Amino acid sequence: MVATLSLELEITATPRETLVWAPTPVAAEQLRRALVDDGYLVLDADPVELTGDGLIPDGEHLEFDPARIFNVTTGPDANACLHALTDDGHRLIWHRWQTKRLARKVWGVPVAIPRKSAPRPGSTESAIHFGGPVRSNRGLGLRLSRDTYATINKRSSSPRWSREDDPELWDAIDWAYEDPEHRFHTDEWCEQQRELALANFDLNMAHFASLDRDEFERALQEVVASNPGMVEVTNLAQWDGVGGLYIMVLDDYCQVYVGATSDWTGIAKRIRQHWTGRKEFDRLIWGDEKTSIISIDSFRALDTTRIFALKTGSSFDGENPLLEQFPAKFTLNRVMGGRDVARFAGIVGISAVMRSRDSSEIS
Repeated sequence: MVATLSLELEITATPRETLVWAPTPVAAEQLRRALVDDGYLVLDADPVELTGDGLIPDGEHLEFDPARIFNVTTGPDANACLHALTDDGHRLIWHRWQTKRLARKVWGVPVAIPRKSAPRPGSTESAIHFGGPVRSNRGLGLRLSRDTYATINKRSSSPRWSREDDPELWDAIDWAYEDPEHRFHTDEWCEQQRELALANFDLNMAHFASLDRDEFERALQEVVASNPGMVEVTNLAQWDGVGGLYIMVLDDYCQVYVGATSDWTGIAKRIRQHWTGRKEFDRLIWGDEKTSIISIDSFRALDTTRIFALKTGSSFDGENPLLEQFPAKFTLNRVMGGRDVARFAGIVGISAVMRSRDSSEIS
C-alpha cells in the first residue's frame, strides 16, 4: 500500500466477517482502493451480520455508514488485509459496539482494547438535549456546518441497476461514473457536485436570513393551536414507542420539519434518526441547485431547538395536511407527506411530490 497519514481504524468482527471502520468516507475510499489495487480481498459492508450477532445497540442502526466501512472477510484474507493496514502505520482498535470477543488480536493482528470512557474516533462533542445524551458522529459536530456539509464520497447511493433496465439513461450518465457497474462517481463529477451543493447551501442560508422571525413564530403557534392534542416535547424519552405526528423546530433558521411515524418506530427514535443520519453526498441536490431544499438529515441535533408532537394512530394520513398548514418558505420537507408518497411518485412522476424553494426567494 502507498503510505498515507496514519489513522485509527475501528474494528468489528463476527465469525463470518471483519469490518474496518475509517473515520471518514474519504479515508475509507482511499484505504479500500489501495487494498484492492494491491490484490487484497475487500467487500462491501452490510449490517446484517452485526444485527444477527446482536452487536448493534437499539436505535443505533444509522451509525452503520457503508461509505466509511469495508469488509475484509475472515481467515487468511483478513489476516493479510489487516497486516497491510498496520504495516502502513494505521492502528486498529475495537469499535464500541464490539462487546463480544474482545481479544488482543483478530485473525492474528493486534487490536487495541479502548479504555473505558475514552473518546471515539471522529466523535468529539456531546451534550444533553431534550432530556437525553447526543453526540457528534463521524466528525460532523452537533450543529450544521458548511465545512463538513459537502464532504466528497465517490460511492453511489443509488440502488443497483444495469444497462438493460434503461439503456438510454445508462449511457447518458455513464460519464459520471468511473467503473462499469456505476457504483463509483468520477472525480470530475464529485467536484462538480460539491461546487453545486455548496452554492445551494449558501442560497439556503441567504433565504433563512431573510425570513421574519416574528412571522415564523406566529405561523408556528397558529399550527400548534389548530391541532388539538399537540404538545411541546421537553423529554424525548417519553415519546419512545409512541406513534404520531411531530414538528422539529429549527429556530436559528426559521424552519420546521414535519414528520410522521408509527408506534413501531416511535417519535423519539425517528427524531434521533434525523439527528444521527447524514444525507448522501450524491443526494445533497434535490432537483435543481437553485431551488433545492437542504435535507433535515443534514442538520445536527442541536439545530433542533423545539419539538412538538401529537399522538395519533393515523399519523401518515395527517402528515401532509399538517405540512400544508405552514407557509412553504418555513419548511424543510423535500417531498409531500404521507405513507404512499413513493408509490404515488412512481405513478405520476417525482415532480408531482417534490417540494422546492421558490427561486425568487433565495436568489
